[in-house]
Amino acid sequence: MFGVLAVVAALLIGGLSQAAAVSAAPACASAPAQPSSAVAWPQQRLDYARVWPLTQGQHATVAVVDSGVDGRQRQLAGRVEDGVDVLHGTGNADTDCVGHGTFVAGVVAAAPVSGVGFAGVAPAATILPIRQTDVDENGTADGLASGLRAAVDGGASIVNVSVVSTTLTPALTQAVAYAEQHDVLVVAAAANDAQVGNPISYPAASPTVLAVAAVGQNDQRSGFSEVGHFIALAAPGTDVVSVGPAGPGQLVGSGTSYAAPFVSGVAALVRAYHPDLTAAQVRHRLEVTADHPPVALPDPQVGWGVIDPYAAVTAVLPEEHESGGVSPLPSSAPRLRRPRQPHRRRQGHCSWPRSARRLLCWPPSPAGWSDAVAGGTGVPATTK
Repeated sequence: MFGVLAVVAALLIGGLSQAAAVSAAPACASAPAQPSSAVAWPQQRLDYARVWPLTQGQHATVAVVDSGVDGRQRQLAGRVEDGVDVLHGTGNADTDCVGHGTFVAGVVAAAPVSGVGFAGVAPAATILPIRQTDVDENGTADGLASGLRAAVDGGASIVNVSVVSTTLTPALTQAVAYAEQHDVLVVAAAANDAQVGNPISYPAASPTVLAVAAVGQNDQRSGFSEVGHFIALAAPGTDVVSVGPAGPGQLVGSGTSYAAPFVSGVAALVRAYHPDLTAAQVRHRLEVTADHPPVALPDPQVGWGVIDPYAAVTAVLPEEHESGGVSPLPSSAPRLRRPRQPHRRRQGHCSWPRSARRLLCWPPSPAGWSDAVAGGTGVPATTK
């Protein structure tokens, strides 16, 4: 189950006429032609531009294991590497028919552009695209494992995984361990099936992975965001704005797929400003500097709380200077829940977490939101 845009349909973003959409098969995503100067609530809530005088993520490479990333997108141009296509076994991953990976990469690292309200968290970071799935949603858990390894071997210091698998295969377990052994931080979406059985999802539930839940404007968990003791952090995941392939305009969507890259972007800021910290220390820093909710921590809904970019970069943590280690966080309940196979999902299948909403054009027109799927046909952002 994929994230935020549940899948393919979720993210086919508009540009075609409705008539064309009916006959086209299938159309690739394209962002709107008209950019917006509006600044969406996630950007205001996190206020990550406040830390840009100190760091913008220079020299940090964030791998996006997803559907590819469009290297032509103007707010990412010049900072998208060729990448690796592990889905087809050959070729690069700097194109993106689906658009999901480009949207995710935009949240991580889209650069400010005059007249455009949206910008990503770490606008100087480099994106390493790893294509693990495509418009047919045909990734596998072992393919995801290959994607993680390719990200590590490609030089990423952070890996964003807005893809989930309900099967934990030996290969996926080993790939997560491989990342940890190579001092690479893995950030993963918690998945969007809280209201559909709340099945356990990987790699989010793996102990060394930062699992990210989604919250709305009130800092409360979004209804679709999965819960469990493995949840580490939360970030905006409702009505998130970002970029799409090719076009200069923006899109808006909801899901944990879009919450995770906020955390990946902050991790890039931290790794750039504190280059001597290990992945474990970065993980610890992000957790202890989050906006802690007034409940016992970690909370199964939002973990240690909503990510705080400024505090994550600037906080002085004495434990980082004590023999190079980190102070342990308070003990929590077991990190894994009872495994459960989701409805109509085959073993080893891997996809974007299902979306709670459609992906829409940003900002809404005076008449209301307009569908951003190809052709404006209003394809639901849910797959079963």
